[in-house]
Amino acid sequence: MNSFINKIIDWKDFEVFVANIYKYSDELVVEHDVTLVGKSNAKRQIDVIVTQTTKLHKYVTIIECKKWKEPVTRQVIDVLYASVEDLNANKGVIFTTKGYEEGAIEYAKSKNIDIFIVRDIRESEYGAPGRKFSLYLQMFSGKLSNFNFQNTKFYFPHGFKPINQPPPFAINFEKEQKFPENLQLYSINKLKGSNFVELLINIRLAILKRSYKVFNKIIEPEHEKHEIGLNTKVILNLSEYKFRYLEYEKGLIELDKIEFDFIQQVTQERIDFDRTAHVDFALVVENYISSQRNFISKSKENDQIILSEPIEDKVELDDSKIVKNKSLIQISTEHYVSFELNKEVSIKRTSDLILRLKEKI
Repeated sequence: MNSFINKIIDWKDFEVFVANIYKYSDELVVEHDVTLVGKSNAKRQIDVIVTQTTKLHKYVTIIECKKWKEPVTRQVIDVLYASVEDLNANKGVIFTTKGYEEGAIEYAKSKNIDIFIVRDIRESEYGAPGRKFSLYLQMFSGKLSNFNFQNTKFYFPHGFKPINQPPPFAINFEKEQKFPENLQLYSINKLKGSNFVELLINIRLAILKRSYKVFNKIIEPEHEKHEIGLNTKVILNLSEYKFRYLEYEKGLIELDKIEFDFIQQVTQERIDFDRTAHVDFALVVENYISSQRNFISKSKENDQIILSEPIEDKVELDDSKIVKNKSLIQISTEHYVSFELNKEVSIKRTSDLILRLKEKI
């Protein structure tokens, strides 16, 4: 994994970087590379000085920036403490990218010096499933065609006969779905059930969810896009379904068996994510004294450096509920979404699917 620390090229750039960390507030005056004369009349070069002025007092922080190849020594802390005393500053701070020698942390704490390390974000700090990960999206689409109504019966009392034949079965699937009154299903004693259009929509969704279980794994080879076409003959048996009657003119139509082709399109695509794709850099600033950590980053769209609120430890979650690298996500399109299979895709005929409805849907 590439290190964002390498984007801060040399020590001079590191000083500017640290100065910019403090420019999150208009209340702070931030100066870089300042030479001051202390009580001892000695000149002291300060990498960064931050001044906060209120109506009652002024608070001065002097900062040393050490982008070294080795950890910061206790001697550096001693020199900074002397500068704090000589310049009547309120606080001394050190930033480094390599950490601190043994004993330096306790010494800094005793001198009220805050010591920070600027480092790359650890993989665990990105949160699951990490900085870079891939998800596999399987999309299931389905449409019904080639309807064949079998053993349909007509019931017309008092010897009446239907005026128009055959009865109208025009079905349109649309976003603002309409449920025509003439396709309302009833029981023989005229209890109201589902609309026939609603019934088909629910059957379509049930078949697609059944396909989830069949394709419950990544289609190989995983790095390629996939498109699969399936054709399943569905035999819908309504003979034991209570709500199988349609009103028609002055009588009833009894639906018995309906066959149709269910055409499916199954696609798979890998989606690669990088949580830092939109930034020039993303780092952690960690305080060795308080153990507080903050994210710091700069977007590619602007030059402003963003300092986050303190990072809170992640709450442990049920592992089964966490998205993992190479997780499979399966979704289906809505019933009104149309699709066409690519000409290169051969449609595989699957085994017939018999659906015997017995309960109200």
